[in-house]
Amino acid sequence: MIQRRRATRWISRGLYLAILTGGALLMFVPFAWSLSTSLKGLSQAMTYPPVWWPHPFQLSNYTKIWHIVPIGQWFINSVLVASAVTAANLIFDSLGGYALARVKFPGKRFWYMGIVAMLMIPFQAVMLPLYIVMKDLGLLNNYGGLIAPVAVSAMGIFLMRQAFLALPSELEDAARIDGAGRFRMFWQLSLPLVTPTLLTLALMIFLASWNNFLLPLLVANRSSLWTLPLGIVMFQQEYFVNWPYLMAAAVLATLPIGMVFLVFQRWFIRGVATTGLK
Repeated sequence: MIQRRRATRWISRGLYLAILTGGALLMFVPFAWSLSTSLKGLSQAMTYPPVWWPHPFQLSNYTKIWHIVPIGQWFINSVLVASAVTAANLIFDSLGGYALARVKFPGKRFWYMGIVAMLMIPFQAVMLPLYIVMKDLGLLNNYGGLIAPVAVSAMGIFLMRQAFLALPSELEDAARIDGAGRFRMFWQLSLPLVTPTLLTLALMIFLASWNNFLLPLLVANRSSLWTLPLGIVMFQQEYFVNWPYLMAAAVLATLPIGMVFLVFQRWFIRGVATTGLK
């Protein structure tokens, strides 16, 4: 009986592992195809049926795109904008989440419900009013227009609020008895205890900002301010697409965020489990 249970357990584990492995391989197929196409010549990329293994490898595609378009400037813009947006969200979202979780003030529930309601409004619904506001404030065609509209996130405030609510209130009561003020309790007591959630938020915001296409398209008309997602469109012309160059640029844009996720994935999973985010 015991052996039968062990055999059933091993079979179920093997089945789960096979399903997860198949799902992972299936999700890796688009990136593998992009990498394969980036190493092909133009004629081989257009052949049908498609060829998975390039012959010969065209590594020169990665060097040529640096001379065709200012991809280096776009890469720097993406790093600057994503880093600034991430830093701003860590500051403002943590302050907002702490206020909603720990501070008592009039209309607290109303403001919380309003922030949660913002999660249901798509960006496309506010594109026109946002453009008008950015134009009136003089934030078009500069880094401020790329950063300011996404410096605060409703999801980030919600995530941080959940993290602060999970902390026992007795910790702040003890700190208050010792004479600590509200900001000191936030900065030295509560914030270090939600470090996994902060890292989760940083990863989510960085990935979202790095992949953001609509906002740079809306506020940046000069190519010197474009980020990588917007600049990659330069390889798509009206009647012709150079697929090897396009895929080479896409692979270069994907590698940094892939490396960031691999480094912080442990803290990302821990933060999601801590806050109960599904």
